[in-house]
Amino acid sequence: MTFATDVLALLLDPKTFFADSSKTSSLKLPVLFTAIYAVVVAVVSAQASAASAEMLGLGSMTGMMQGIGAVSGLIMTFISWLVVALVFFVFIKFIAHTQSGFKPFLIATGYASLPLLIGAVLTLIVDMIAKGTFDGWMGFVLNLVILLWCIPIWAYGCAAAGNVPVSAVFTAILIPIILMIAFTAWGTYTNLEAMNNLQTGGLQVSMGPQR
Repeated sequence: MTFATDVLALLLDPKTFFADSSKTSSLKLPVLFTAIYAVVVAVVSAQASAASAEMLGLGSMTGMMQGIGAVSGLIMTFISWLVVALVFFVFIKFIAHTQSGFKPFLIATGYASLPLLIGAVLTLIVDMIAKGTFDGWMGFVLNLVILLWCIPIWAYGCAAAGNVPVSAVFTAILIPIILMIAFTAWGTYTNLEAMNNLQTGGLQVSMGPQR
């Protein structure tokens, strides 16, 4: 397969993609996808940090907050990959009784960075055209769609990595996926509440008695 064919198979037909056992033996593509995704996340995080600085009236600290946001986004992308791989590995180990080690699962879950990358790029482009489109619950819906896109990649990838049935993998990763959705929904809700509180506070200050 060519690289382009591999990418299309991964995105549209992960069952066929992972039928090739070599796909779970090399970290090259997962690291490449995750590294590019991490850079895009760093850019998005820097922009979000700059917007937060302006909202909080910390314009003089915008540059520093952008840097912190970018570095944090970059590092957290790789940490998230490791955490997801480890959680899936533990659940599949106990539920599907795989005899495989951790590395194939790290590789398999890393491939999901490709749809995550597509979602991050889409967010970046749309935000440049219509700022704030994916703020709040619209962002949650986009994240949910991307998560659903990742599920077949995780399922077939982990099944190949652990040499276990796909149905067993679906059962094993169901709880972690539900927790991911719940965590994302809670994060969206708390962010919206924080934004509303900031805006309400700013409105109260602006409407207060003038001296």
